[in-house]
Amino acid sequence: MGEYYSYLWKATWIEALGILLLGIFILIRYVWKFYFVAKKEMKLTTKLLLALRGFGWLFVYSVYLLMFQASEPDWFAKPVVVQGGIQGKSMVSDTLHPYSVEIEWESGRETLLVDLYTYQAIEPGHNVNMTFLPHRLEVITCKILPPVKDEEEDEVKLGQGNGGKL
Repeated sequence: MGEYYSYLWKATWIEALGILLLGIFILIRYVWKFYFVAKKEMKLTTKLLLALRGFGWLFVYSVYLLMFQASEPDWFAKPVVVQGGIQGKSMVSDTLHPYSVEIEWESGRETLLVDLYTYQAIEPGHNVNMTFLPHRLEVITCKILPPVKDEEEDEVKLGQGNGGKL
């Protein structure tokens, strides 16, 4: 999970830092205002005005959070971890993410975006364990699994391979 949020931070640090700083600014501003108003004796209208300002700032922050959630939905989703076989890979030269692989696992098939090193390391037919962003479909981690041997190859038949001796 740490790798997931570390990758998201590297990819979207400007937006995440902006929403974090906005929240801190609103909180400090509201606490500061409350501190200065609370020093004096507060009338009912002052209390209501202070509460309305608090709800107003909360509404503004909620709108920004909704915009952040709409533009970066992977922050609010769990990473997808799949184990399957690489069915193919492709490269398109005129896009932001030129390398992609197609992976098939027990419940589906998906085309995922990878970096150059992952693209060079995997080949069709490899079995892999991948973690990727559910909305962007970018691979975070990729582990190439050892090839699975057929059970028929591993069986040693009696009388064969040992000169007929038991």
